Amino acid sequence: MTPSQLPLSLPLLPKKPVLADWEGGDLSADGGWLLLALADQQLRLTERLAGKINDPRAPTRISHTLQRLLQQRIFQIAQGYSDCNDAQTLRHDPLLKTAVGVAPSGPPLAGQSTLSRWENAITPDELADLEYLLQDLFVERCGPSPKRIVIDLDPYDDPCHGGQQGVLFNGYYDCHCYLPLLFCGTVDDGPQRLIGVVLREGNAAATAEAPGFLSDLVQRIRESYPLVEIIVRGDSAYGVPVMIEKCRELNVHFCFGKARNAALERLAAPAQERADQAEKLREDQPRPWRRRTACQAFDSVDYQANSWKQAERVLVKAERLFGKANPRFVVTSLKSEDGWTNAKTYRFQCLRGDRENRIKEFKLDMDGQRLSCETMLANQFRLILHSAAFLLYQLLQEQLRTLAPKHELARAQVSTLRVRMMKLAVRIIERCRVVRLHLCSSFPLRDLWERLAKSLLRPAPT
Repeated sequence: MTPSQLPLSLPLLPKKPVLADWEGGDLSADGGWLLLALADQQLRLTERLAGKINDPRAPTRISHTLQRLLQQRIFQIAQGYSDCNDAQTLRHDPLLKTAVGVAPSGPPLAGQSTLSRWENAITPDELADLEYLLQDLFVERCGPSPKRIVIDLDPYDDPCHGGQQGVLFNGYYDCHCYLPLLFCGTVDDGPQRLIGVVLREGNAAATAEAPGFLSDLVQRIRESYPLVEIIVRGDSAYGVPVMIEKCRELNVHFCFGKARNAALERLAAPAQERADQAEKLREDQPRPWRRRTACQAFDSVDYQANSWKQAERVLVKAERLFGKANPRFVVTSLKSEDGWTNAKTYRFQCLRGDRENRIKEFKLDMDGQRLSCETMLANQFRLILHSAAFLLYQLLQEQLRTLAPKHELARAQVSTLRVRMMKLAVRIIERCRVVRLHLCSSFPLRDLWERLAKSLLRPAPT
């Protein structure tokens, strides 16, 4: 035994020595790769993504198929290994090999150089096909007869620290960045699902790329569900003529925030007066009866800015916070005669706040801000890879809500799910006729993990 192989003595127990060595055999700390592989099989995600990418390589010299490259890269991203350099070590992981269809004793998976060349070889036409495929995946999971589909859109900043193409200074975020635009969809009262992410330059206007993407998405939805109600929802950056006119052109409803101005504040004066009177009456009540939230008053007015083609319904929510008037405005095509009262419509607009959680999951948990390639094409492809990894997690989240709706992980976000469910020790033993995976017997979520794996073995609902 060489000195480098000597066990490490750890003073942890009072009566017995604790010796640590590296003789545990073929182990992996990422048992969640098994769940990701099963989710990928159920969605046929990487198989369909690979079908949209041309392979210019000589068939006789290919060691790693396109689908295997996609699986390796997406599974790594899903487990928190977003850098291509991580592949230099993970390419030898026996469980990752098994997840992508390679025997543990088989050749190593693709290295960093192979993955980097592949990412930078993507073409604009292939990117467009991949984005359309993500829209198809969303529509296919809408169910047989959805009644309403709500489309949420919002940008997020991706600060960059290199010379990437398209990185420009954004005064609002006070940094050099990209400004990707993320779309999510909600079917009836279901969860928000990712639809797609569009990479934009750092100084892009809020509405840049939004009308075109929305046109393609609505057309795709109408092909499968001609009569479904579609509502587009966004913050005040989208309560502008270009988005309002596009929604009317597409015959879809809209519900956008509206930035305040002097004219709107004058129209909101009656509602603000009612809110102030309610606040004053509340102050006169005994302290135990006081509510902690501000008193609110709602109203609806017809408003037409100079650049608008017609007057629109604008909701007013008036309240007083910290002694100051705090009016909020929403421009919408939803009609009160259809049951969309002022308060209901405003609360519906506020539900887009959950949309920020999807941005947080995608940007932080899925490393959707890791855009370090030189060109915008390669970085857009990275967004698609991260989107695919996010779709796998969203399938796991939906399955957990179905299997154990009262469990603490039924509403867990990606970061919690990864730590609690996906980081699982597995020992891999390969025999002549079988590969045995020995999972950690002391894993605290063993029963739930097994139920989740079995649910992913069943065919996906259509």
